[in-house]
Amino acid sequence: MSTLKHLEGAEGPTRPIADRLADRLRSGSAAAAYEAAGKRGDVAPCIRAMGSGLLCVGPAFTVRAPPGYGEDITEATDTAPPGSVIVIDIGAGHAACTWGGTGATIAQRRGIAGVVSNGHVRDIAEIRQLGFPVFAAGTVVSGWRRGQRGALQVPVSIGGQVVHPGDLVCADDDGVVILARDQFEAAHAALEARLRFEREAHAIVQAGGTYADIIERKPA
Repeated sequence: MSTLKHLEGAEGPTRPIADRLADRLRSGSAAAAYEAAGKRGDVAPCIRAMGSGLLCVGPAFTVRAPPGYGEDITEATDTAPPGSVIVIDIGAGHAACTWGGTGATIAQRRGIAGVVSNGHVRDIAEIRQLGFPVFAAGTVVSGWRRGQRGALQVPVSIGGQVVHPGDLVCADDDGVVILARDQFEAAHAALEARLRFEREAHAIVQAGGTYADIIERKPA
């Protein structure tokens, strides 16, 4: 059962704030998450969507792996809770493979929400055909080896952002945003205001309004 859905039947305020925030993010966007987080938490744009039209939201399941070695990534694929986002850190500037079609197939079957990596991926055509959300630094033809281990569920660094296990990840075509656990309450309230503004802005546009009309209603 998803870590974000275990209280699905409970009424709003009785559910954990992480669950409620994740649910609202699923009806928003990475840009809305960034605005709600006080214009912070954005991962460097070198880590980008490997497909298109996909929104990925969930708590981070973190992996710190040696570049070119995949045993920790394999373990995360098999053990991360459904609903989570696997966040893989192999250190900045490495072009090693961190993900592929086999992992995407297994992760999708297990209900993993997506993968964010500062490394590279291969089997991109298969991943796109699956429609599995992957965000990475690019593609590569090489695979990985066995023999060195890193760690699971430890703080990692991805695109200039430190990610702790359980932080919320929101990613789409525009980029990746990390919301730290101590931000959840404030971000939830700000996200409600942001999504309300976006609905109002859409209505103004459809009614023939001006850009100035929209900006006047924008939250501070």
